[in-house]
Amino acid sequence: MLGLQLGHYTLHAILDGTFALDGGAMFGVVPKTLWQKALPADAENRVSLALRTLLIVDERPGGRRILVDVGIGDLWSEKNRVIYKIARNGGLTARLAELGLCANDITDVVITHLHFDHVGGATARAADGNVRLTFPRATHHVQRRNWSWAHHPSERDCRSYLPETFSALEGSGKLHLVEGETELLPGVFLLPSEGHTVGAQLVRVVGSDASGTQTALVFCGDLIPTRAHLRAAWHMAYDLYPLTLLEEKRLLLAQALEERSILFFPHDPNIAACRARDVQGEAVLDEVVAL
Repeated sequence: MLGLQLGHYTLHAILDGTFALDGGAMFGVVPKTLWQKALPADAENRVSLALRTLLIVDERPGGRRILVDVGIGDLWSEKNRVIYKIARNGGLTARLAELGLCANDITDVVITHLHFDHVGGATARAADGNVRLTFPRATHHVQRRNWSWAHHPSERDCRSYLPETFSALEGSGKLHLVEGETELLPGVFLLPSEGHTVGAQLVRVVGSDASGTQTALVFCGDLIPTRAHLRAAWHMAYDLYPLTLLEEKRLLLAQALEERSILFFPHDPNIAACRARDVQGEAVLDEVVAL
């Protein structure tokens, strides 16, 4: 796994596993006859989704190792494993081991938002039965607004927040509540996003690629969870503020098309990242980018 080089950073797509959600919920008002061509549904109308995270390795001496999102974790009953069709095969820590890394090597965890499929891997059950941080040395970066919302969600989205997946962060000394746009490291930006849920954040990494060209990669979070969601009007029923999301997506895609940015998808079952091109006013996949 060579990864993608952007300036001082090497970027790796890391797969925590797969899970499944209702296809109708993943595509909202889009008719099934259209979305199932992109993501075929099973007999229970579920579509298979990746649990993909991004590892950013600062190659300078003493550089940091940053995970963007941490998958679904293992704090799940057998009943819910079946409902969500969770398959992890060792999960995130096993994939990190393939790169020669262990949990203690991770210095930072950026959580785009506290929904269970993005933060579940932040905690794990220890041998003594207690829930502890999976990455005990890492500072965990969460937007303050999302942290507050996750503790008092609405009736509409309360099932997306499971306090047991992030409760160990409180009082750990490893929680950094972010206020708006932040440059975490030179060329690594945290960007607020409000369409999917309150106080989410995207991650943008900027640097020179192997050819010396200035390039950006954007971790799209649930603003654009799969390549099928590149279409501006294709979004999830889970999104709290669809019109806000639509505007955010249009701005992100306009910039990506102009700059030839790389778009990273947390949930696409087939590809991790791509560049897009414009076809009659819609962004469509142009080239797959390997990480």
